[in-house]
Amino acid sequence: MEVLLSRKDLLKVKVTLGKRLEVVRFSPVRKGKLPKPLDKLSGANLTATPLYEVSSDVRLAFVAKTAAAREQRQLYGWAFQATEKGLLPLARMDYHPSHKGLHMVLNCERGLDLTNRGLPGCREFALGDVELDADEEKDRIKFVALFCKRLGIELGKAGGLL
Repeated sequence: MEVLLSRKDLLKVKVTLGKRLEVVRFSPVRKGKLPKPLDKLSGANLTATPLYEVSSDVRLAFVAKTAAAREQRQLYGWAFQATEKGLLPLARMDYHPSHKGLHMVLNCERGLDLTNRGLPGCREFALGDVELDADEEKDRIKFVALFCKRLGIELGKAGGLL
């Protein structure tokens, strides 16, 4: 099977000019409100953003999981490429304070069609230690900023802040 996304292809999508995320709003998530592969997310302890369009073919979504213990709280950021078949996941950044910290999974050089799926078996990279709390709005925004910085997406309105 042919490789769907090479490193060069991923870089081309990543450096598309004009990508900008202007607003981020987390709200309770209901099953089926987000597109595949996020359509099964639901629960009282989950909040998510809608799917944001940041360029003609790049979409972003963010999820926060709350819990009583800080170590069980988690943050997720997804970048997708819109295709005719659906959303192709490009990258996912996760924050798990209990065991992995901040890390990113990239869809490159895999021979699988991951359209409308997660990123099983894709390359994973540790991004270092950060202290974030998914229950704190300022930390959710900080996570979004870290995610966007890694993918070369500008934050806020042109000339302004997020």
